[in-house]
Amino acid sequence: MADIPSCSLEQADFRGWKAICLSNGFVTIVAVPDIGGRIMAFDLGEIPLLFIDPTLAGKLFTAEQNQGDGSLAAWKNFGGDKTWPSPQGWENDDQWHGPPDPVLDTGRYQVTGMEHSARAASVKMVSPPDSRTGMQITRKVSLHRGSSRVELELSFKNISDRLRRWSIWDVAQLQAEKTLPDGKLAPETSCTVTAPLNPQSKFPDGYWVMFGEPANPQWGVDREHRLVVAKYRWEIGKIGSDACAPDLHSGWIAFSNPRQGLAFTERFPVFPGEEYPDNGSTVECWTIGKGRVANLDYEHSDIYLMETEVLSPFYTFQPGESHNFQIEWGACRSAGPILDVQAGGCASQRLAVQATHNGVQLSGVFGAFDSGNLLLTWLDKTGEVSGSILLASVNPAELIEFDQTFRPPAGATAAELSVLSEADVELRKLGTCELM
Repeated sequence: MADIPSCSLEQADFRGWKAICLSNGFVTIVAVPDIGGRIMAFDLGEIPLLFIDPTLAGKLFTAEQNQGDGSLAAWKNFGGDKTWPSPQGWENDDQWHGPPDPVLDTGRYQVTGMEHSARAASVKMVSPPDSRTGMQITRKVSLHRGSSRVELELSFKNISDRLRRWSIWDVAQLQAEKTLPDGKLAPETSCTVTAPLNPQSKFPDGYWVMFGEPANPQWGVDREHRLVVAKYRWEIGKIGSDACAPDLHSGWIAFSNPRQGLAFTERFPVFPGEEYPDNGSTVECWTIGKGRVANLDYEHSDIYLMETEVLSPFYTFQPGESHNFQIEWGACRSAGPILDVQAGGCASQRLAVQATHNGVQLSGVFGAFDSGNLLLTWLDKTGEVSGSILLASVNPAELIEFDQTFRPPAGATAAELSVLSEADVELRKLGTCELM
């Protein structure tokens, strides 16, 4: 492990804000407590994934300025990633009336913990108590040596004297822009958000339109690959989906920027049978583009972004009670829209098999979340290992374009591609396919 960079943690200036920076040589995380405990950077190498509004960089506002007249135009949308209560609305006190929200969205969070070793680094930030929702939010972000995987631990605590009911809602804003030869910004229309199509979805198309035109060309379904798809076309709108993996107990949502060759992923638990907000949505995607929302018109703005939003089920909070929800981020190289996300990485081409005259040809295109070794495992019809081959070194900064021919051992009925992490010696799956 001598050649794997150690984790680092430092307090530093970031774009004019006081920040805590976590890094491990593959990814860098920047947390800014003073603007709602936001994560304002998640970079793969030197390339940023999260959106930052340059006109607000380094700025701080009073609670009164953050609230303004309470309209959306008054909201200080710094960018980055933040955590809110759901459902959102303005009809009654069981809905979160934001943004703007000068406490939970843009309040000054306190740093209550920083931990650092060669193997891991983390920072914990806690919001001011909010009398309107009765909640106090804790956000802890952790990264580990030799990996682009980041753990986001989110907690709500009821600080009021009555029963409360909320979902934990995390919102990441991803850069979806490109720079033209004349220096102007424009939408990067190759950017795509994908999520797995729920095999038991309550929605005919696997999603529902929450805002904007129902015929928005950005929204669609890829039934061949069993995906809900949002293709960035600089239209304003939002969809929700009850997306989950085929096992019904886990889910993921992924953003890809093929021009930059990057992917950002989020993995999270799903709880079948539990009630979710927004008509049963586990994930949502919001896009900034042409059109109006409330008193804002983005027609002539230079804001180009897509949001990936993850929601927990509703939790009932007794006074003093807390509930937690965990999301795992990943970042890696990508060759196109993400078709699958597993513990070891993501696929822009799933593992596939083709019979040849001297064996089987296995192919696929992947990004890995860990520095380590690519391992091919042969499985028999009972799922037991019948052989394995160590193939090549991999890491999050390099695309894996896999295309090799093998002669499977007798009795093998499936092939599984995994990454054996060099740092923690854990084996994490990339993909599986049945042999012909």
